[in-house]
Amino acid sequence: MAAALMAIGITLPIKPTIVIHAQPIHCQLPDTFSLKWRHSVEKQYWQEVYQLHYPDLIVTKTYLQTFGAGTPNLGEPTRAPDGYLGQLVNLPMDELNWLVSHNMQGEIVMGDAVEAHSAIMPIHQMVEDRSVVNIRPKKLTAWQYITLPQCKAMSNGTNG
Repeated sequence: MAAALMAIGITLPIKPTIVIHAQPIHCQLPDTFSLKWRHSVEKQYWQEVYQLHYPDLIVTKTYLQTFGAGTPNLGEPTRAPDGYLGQLVNLPMDELNWLVSHNMQGEIVMGDAVEAHSAIMPIHQMVEDRSVVNIRPKKLTAWQYITLPQCKAMSNGTNG
């Protein structure tokens, strides 16, 4: 009986988390993370902050170094990292398929980029050029939660 209950506990989905998958990466992101990249035309950094609100990912804020023609103006101003302008967004998404190239210098910032010394995962250095990185909320079983590793940062501090 105890073995059956344990088997059920290990196989039932229980823990919502954020999973990232791109060859060769497959790991769990924290409940709040930021995507950071260099815009192809403006050559300035853009950042979007995401938060898990299962079953969705919510884009909560954007941070832009410059505003110009075609720049989204979706929300109220908010505190931002030095050198950036911030906006509150509150846009739900079911998943992200982020095309990452070496030119755009895509990074995943663990947490909100406003936080000092946020850990950075330089995704553009970890995948092949022009790779699709899938990021989505998923309910993991206890076993998956234990065995799927947490994403690890390669460096500390922010740049750009």
